[in-house]
Amino acid sequence: MRTFGNLFDRLEDVMAATAACLLLAIMLATVVKVVGRALFNHGIMGIDQISGTMMVYVAFLGAAWVLRNEGHITIDILTSNLSERGQRIMGVASSIVGAIACLMIAYFAVIATGLSIKRGVMVAAELEIPRALNLWVIPFGCTVLGIEFIRRAFRIQKGIVLKSEFVTAEA
Repeated sequence: MRTFGNLFDRLEDVMAATAACLLLAIMLATVVKVVGRALFNHGIMGIDQISGTMMVYVAFLGAAWVLRNEGHITIDILTSNLSERGQRIMGVASSIVGAIACLMIAYFAVIATGLSIKRGVMVAAELEIPRALNLWVIPFGCTVLGIEFIRRAFRIQKGIVLKSEFVTAEA
């Protein structure tokens, strides 16, 4: 089981590094577009479309890593007044709900991606690309995120994630 956890952590690390590289590429592409318009009164065709696709990739590739590192924003108005046991119960419950939601989204996204492939759906924009190219990352990312929510529930239940490790926002 520990080997699976280590491999899964490594997968999340690679996904997060890929997301970071894509984010850098989005920033550079935007600069190139702005400079091109300023100097030549002409941008590069497809930059906006490609950047939009990469933003979807960034979100779905980075989400599980952020969850593993407790980096998501949390609102603790209710849980901050609970005992440590109550916080643990709420943490496990919210992780289970998150896992169910992510895995349901992944299921329906697999269906949507499969239909797009089967029907040969193309994105009608500056660059005509298969719609499945935009969609495949959604079921992949949601599946990984759903599994990470399950892992998080076990960590919280075992007391590995302590109250002090939850990210909180001070008002």
